[in-house]
Amino acid sequence: MDQTAADYVKEKMPQIGLGTYQMRAEPALFEVIKRGFELGYRFIDTAQCYGNEAMIGRILQRLFDPQSPDFAKLKRSDIFITSKVSPANQGKEKVEKSVRLSLEHLQTDYLDLVLIHWPGASKYVVSNPKNKVLRRETWLELERLQKEGLVRATGVSNYTVTHLNEMLEYASILPVVNQCEYHPHFAETYLVDFCKLHNIHFQAYSSFGSPDGVDDLFSDPKITTVAEKYSTSVPQFLLAWALSQGISVLPRTRSISHLETNWKAQGIFITKEDINDVISKKQIKYCWNPSAVA
Repeated sequence: MDQTAADYVKEKMPQIGLGTYQMRAEPALFEVIKRGFELGYRFIDTAQCYGNEAMIGRILQRLFDPQSPDFAKLKRSDIFITSKVSPANQGKEKVEKSVRLSLEHLQTDYLDLVLIHWPGASKYVVSNPKNKVLRRETWLELERLQKEGLVRATGVSNYTVTHLNEMLEYASILPVVNQCEYHPHFAETYLVDFCKLHNIHFQAYSSFGSPDGVDDLFSDPKITTVAEKYSTSVPQFLLAWALSQGISVLPRTRSISHLETNWKAQGIFITKEDINDVISKKQIKYCWNPSAVA
């Protein structure tokens, strides 16, 4: 483990961020980021394949410019930015170019955290052993970029215990973050425990179950009952449920009012008993499944 990077993330990365997946309308994204900064958000999560890095870069320049009417009284070093290497950009020949393009789009000279977005590479079926080769090359390139200072810390997303154990064989710097789907209907506690054992921070995406699972998650009787006990809405409870486990969250919303509700989830502590009580016995994955990737 590169302790310097681990300490950097521990110190600088907030527990709640602004998720930007599928947010490609620049005026709406501007309003969300601007209001988010006003509320206290200091963490933006994006990815090469989200197609909005350049938009975020333009928005941040407006908000960082003291001459702009939109000046947020913040500077680059106040904000934590995560991006992710696309499956299409895996491999030794593509990684650095893609990261430098992300830097150009985001109009910054460093990224706080870069993740490998997916353990598989584009154009290869999940069973193809080439996936293993390319993700290894990608990781070793990210290690180099971290040592050169373009990236302050490196991590992964959608990695299973199998993928992480494989990394132990070749990584000189272990990932500081593993970003995965996590909510009461899909709570891989053994993966969380594995990450804790190796000092890898576990980060949740799709806390609301994604579009495929949001209705089932929000109407789950156990969840609604326990949320009422804490006098919270179900979305706020779901965020607090993860945060109370020491797991950071990346809620995405286009609603300005939901930004404040999500932010206040940090003030709610869910007991271990209630955390466990709402975990579904039948685990359902609503997003893509990395377990089949060789």
